Amino acid sequence: MALSTVTALVKLFGQYLLQPLPFTLTFLLPIAFCLAARKYIWLSLPLATLAEVLLNWDSFCYYEARGLSLLFTLTQLAVMAVFVWILQAAKRSR
Repeated sequence: MALSTVTALVKLFGQYLLQPLPFTLTFLLPIAFCLAARKYIWLSLPLATLAEVLLNWDSFCYYEARGLSLLFTLTQLAVMAVFVWILQAAKRSR
């Protein structure tokens, strides 16, 4: 892939993750789990997946949008997993 294509994809994923609902599911949900019950912080991943699928069900059912919806959801979960690892590493360093 060309560098401009990669840059465009990164910009597209950044714009998606900064929308209110994906931002809440990706960053604020793990922080809430971290503050409430740090032991169960990994439960935020399946909970966010379930919410994302239920809220975007039409996109997942429409054959032309299914691939892009799946790509956005998997990217969101990857960013979320890295964020959860960072939160757990911060806990261990204290």
